Formats: sequence, structure tokens, C-alpha cells
Amino acid sequence: MSALLPLESPDVAPVERHALGSIAIVHDYLNQPGGAERVVLAMAGMWPEAPIYTSLYRVDSTFPGFGAADVRTSPLDLLPVDGGFRNLFPLYPAAFRSFGKLEHDIVISSSSGWAHGVQTAARSFHAVYCHAPARWLYGGEHLDGRRRHALRPFIGALRSWDRGAARRAHLYIANSQEVRRRIRRHYGVDAPVVYPPVDVGRFRPRARGERLLVVSRLLPYKRIDAIVDTATRAGIGLDVVGTGPALEDLRRRAGPTVAFHGRLGDADVTALMEGCRALCLPGKEDFGISPVEAHAAGKPVVALAAGGALETIEEGVTGAFFTRHDPDDVLDAIDRCDRIAAHPEQLAAAARRFSRHAFEAGLRRVLHAGLRAHRARLA
Repeated sequence: MSALLPLESPDVAPVERHALGSIAIVHDYLNQPGGAERVVLAMAGMWPEAPIYTSLYRVDSTFPGFGAADVRTSPLDLLPVDGGFRNLFPLYPAAFRSFGKLEHDIVISSSSGWAHGVQTAARSFHAVYCHAPARWLYGGEHLDGRRRHALRPFIGALRSWDRGAARRAHLYIANSQEVRRRIRRHYGVDAPVVYPPVDVGRFRPRARGERLLVVSRLLPYKRIDAIVDTATRAGIGLDVVGTGPALEDLRRRAGPTVAFHGRLGDADVTALMEGCRALCLPGKEDFGISPVEAHAAGKPVVALAAGGALETIEEGVTGAFFTRHDPDDVLDAIDRCDRIAAHPEQLAAAARRFSRHAFEAGLRRVLHAGLRAHRARLA
């Protein structure tokens, strides 16, 4: 492989194309505007000539930036589903087999359950950027009773397929130390960590406002109910951004100080982040982009002391933790968060280590190292 220029050099992209060869990106499904999809957009920006293979693509349900990409879909894309896409779980292995063996020199899968199962040619180097080992296979708390019952007949075969796919990859990359531990536990692989890109430059650090903020998919395991209940009991202003199956339950339990905004565009979310009192993260996240965004906007974070939040938040400096989902514990954390003396600029500085530039440099570094090792094995 030819020598590479320093990662910060403006000439690194053409040198990469010469050194790495052709690149393909694979992603589970493009029908959500989530953190995983932001990662794929960043990869597409790094390698704009790379096609993106995915099971299904819904233009109106994900980020518009994918409109400029070469998106290639499986036969599942023909089915009239969007919100119910998770119910197709028995079909996703076949969806990724339908692409055949990808012949690209480098295949980068962005996966939280399916994309890592894509097949590649013998000479290809397959790297998996893992957002999490499949939560519904290794953590039943992410499923409601109906889905858990529906999955039971398939669980053994799907776990076998999942672990087989993981073993075929040449390199695993974890998006956090939390996910690194889970990859090691479920797959027996030690994965380097490259934190996902956060568009920290989109925010301006502002003084704290009066209302708390939640930005999340409204799924039961996210535990948004803990914040809604606390704000309702204490009469605290709370803005909730997001949609999902838990929305109706949250509306029923919310008092008059709680406002639900549904899905908002980036500009509206930015305005709420810059004007809030603090962001709340009551669920266990594998990484969690929203706390970093809040810091970039100069805001502290009230969070459950678990998962990726332990890697992005420092108690008493950039946020406050609670350990139980009851209003007293959450209120205590809110009070401690209010007493944080850090200036908005100090909080914004803490977010910069998760910038898109840091992601790109880290991803290039581990890919180059993995590719060198792969080529040495083939020599």
C-alpha cells in the first residue's frame, strides 16, 4: 500500500482513493433520521463515490442528504412498509444476501443488527462500524411482550446467523466503550472505538433557559416517562421532541407544563437546544448523540448513570446523574445540574472531541491499520 499523507492534510482523500481502492457502504435501513443515519451520511461525505446498499429506503422518512447518494436497495424496498419495518425481522438476512457478493475493495457496514451480514468477495476487506450488537437478540428489555413472543421461535437461528456474520468480518469498530464491551461479550472480538460524528458546529453556546428538553425516539425502553412524570409532579416546563409508539401513553400522563413537538427539523431542534435549561437523557444509550449536542449548545445534561452517558458526561462538571427512575431521584439530579457553574463556552469545549473531524480521522486511522493487517495476511 502506498504511503499515506497525514490525516489532517487536504490531499488525504485522493491519496485514500488510490490506496484503498473502491469502497461500498452498507446500512441496515434508511427510513429514520437517527444517529446511525448521521454516521452513514458522514461516511458518504468521506467517500462520495461509494454506493450505499440498504434493505429499504424511504426518502421522506430519513435525512434529505441521502438524495445525493447512490442508494441501492433490496427487494424488501418494494413492500409497502415504513413505520412497521421492524416486523420484517425474519426477512432481513435474505435482503442482504440478495446483493450477492460485493466486489468492492473495501466494504464498510454500518450495523446494529443486519448490515454486517452482507456477503463480500474473497479479496474484499469488510469492516463493521457497530452501533450495537442487535439489541432485540441480546437484550429483551428493548421489546414489548408481543414482539418478544413473536421473536421466540426465531431467536436461536437469528443468533446463529448474527454471530456467523460477525465472525466473517475482518474488522469490528465500536461506537463507544459500552458497545465495545458488548461486542467482546457476544462476539469474542476486541473492537477499537471510534466515537460517532456530532455536528457540534451547528450549535452556539447560549445561556440556560427555563425549560427542560428531551430529544429522543419515543420508545418504552428510552424511559421518557420518568422525565414526563417528574416535570408533571414538580410543575417544571418540559419540551419533548420525537415520535414513537410511547407517545400516546406519555401524553396521557403529562401535565400542562409538558409540550410535545413531534418530529422537528434540525433548525428547530437547534433552537430548542440553545434555549433550554438542560437536556434530559433517562434511558441507557449505547452512545447518545443528544448529550453532546446539548454541550455544544452550552447546556448541561441530566442523565441515567448508565451506558454511553458515562463516556460523554462528567458529574458536577457537564451534567448530573440519577440512578433510579423515580421523581425524587430525577429531581435531585435536576437540582444538582442547576448548580453547575460552568460557562456555556466551557460546556461547548467538552463537545469538540466528538466532532465530525474527530470521527473522520479516527475512522481513517483504524481502517488503514486494519487494511494493512488484512493485506499482510493475504501476502
